[in-house]
Amino acid sequence: MIDKLKISIPFKAEFTLTTHQAKSGEAVSYVDIKECSRRGVGLEAKTIFFTGEVGNDQYEVADLRHAFESLPTHFTGMAFKIYQGTRLRSPCIELKASPAKILQGHNVYGQTCIKVGAIEMLMAFYNNYPDVYDMLDVQAATLDAIDATYSARVKTELQAKQVIQQLKNVSNKQMRTAVRNDHETTVYFNKNSRHCDRKAYLKGFEFQRQLKDLKALQEKGDRSYDRVIDVMSDPKLINYARYLVRFEAGAHRRYLDTLEIPKNLFDAIDYQEKYESTGRNLIADIWKKAFTPLLEALEGQHMNIFNDEEVHNKLKQTYYRYTPKGNVSYAKADKLFRFYRSLVSDGYQAVYQSFTSRATFSRQLNALLAVGFSKAQLQNLQGDARDNVVPLLQVIEIDFSQQHPEDYVEPQVGHISKMYGYGEDNVVRLSA
Repeated sequence: MIDKLKISIPFKAEFTLTTHQAKSGEAVSYVDIKECSRRGVGLEAKTIFFTGEVGNDQYEVADLRHAFESLPTHFTGMAFKIYQGTRLRSPCIELKASPAKILQGHNVYGQTCIKVGAIEMLMAFYNNYPDVYDMLDVQAATLDAIDATYSARVKTELQAKQVIQQLKNVSNKQMRTAVRNDHETTVYFNKNSRHCDRKAYLKGFEFQRQLKDLKALQEKGDRSYDRVIDVMSDPKLINYARYLVRFEAGAHRRYLDTLEIPKNLFDAIDYQEKYESTGRNLIADIWKKAFTPLLEALEGQHMNIFNDEEVHNKLKQTYYRYTPKGNVSYAKADKLFRFYRSLVSDGYQAVYQSFTSRATFSRQLNALLAVGFSKAQLQNLQGDARDNVVPLLQVIEIDFSQQHPEDYVEPQVGHISKMYGYGEDNVVRLSA
């Protein structure tokens, strides 16, 4: 699916002015930022001069600029910023959004069509700033980045966390894990690359965190996310997101160039339609190219699958605490479960000998006994868990045909216009 699109739209020449740099004589174009403000865009000033007497509110401003702004759409917001123009970048506006989120209210699954997402973003901008839209050369819009995302489904929460920990030790060719990968549910590869960012993360955890944050805003009186919260609170959606290990490739313009995807937005839309007329999937192929080094590195690697979910749950029912913010922490339960797993995989005697502190070993052992284990049961563990070792690629097998529920219908451009109440003339004007 497409998890993010980044689009730039240049201003028409009649709304820009050109100057020549004193030293190099190089021509640099700038947009008339004040005209954007006259048409409704709020600006901020880097410098403010007060010109009146004490108590007089007269002032002058300088260095006007536009900060990133979130524009309302049918569901979530879309990032928007005006770039006034530099030696390296012509004056333009930039739009960034998750097409799935602004169309559906969530990005657990979504469409793979660039056109649907791009037209939705253009229509959302037109809906907010129709007069500024008239200043833009829409036909010269460029496709700057695409996030291509696909997921693997594992069996348990514990297994999902194991996969992330295993991936933190993987590297191949130019693909390297980030220097700091402290997150339990996320691993980054080639972070902040100018070509392609890659990461793997647990979608269920991210989804629940986002829903919790939105509900917190709602409780404080912010009602702008009510519709999104309604969508994300659907038990079927929550269950679908659970145990998904998501692999995301953020392909920037340089990377798209290597794939010969046109820079012009509408040429890229035509390119995708022609590309997929032969039965291929452009977004899936972008993803495959990005993650081929990782998949190659995983060949032959194995991991020990822990299936003792019942034990883990029993420990969490007993060993938990509330943090100062009111959240539940299972840190002790997780630590005890790791101790239990070491007994299963290595055997009682080997683990006992590995502890330098006999008191620490006894303390953790007694904690297991407190939840129902017998000492004899634990002492008889011989470290024979080899039957649980399986190829890692078997655990994170990605089925491209199973990336959404069977009854999912991808949104179409015509459906978008109906949601907003736009007529066909608007759709034609935005996508022509």
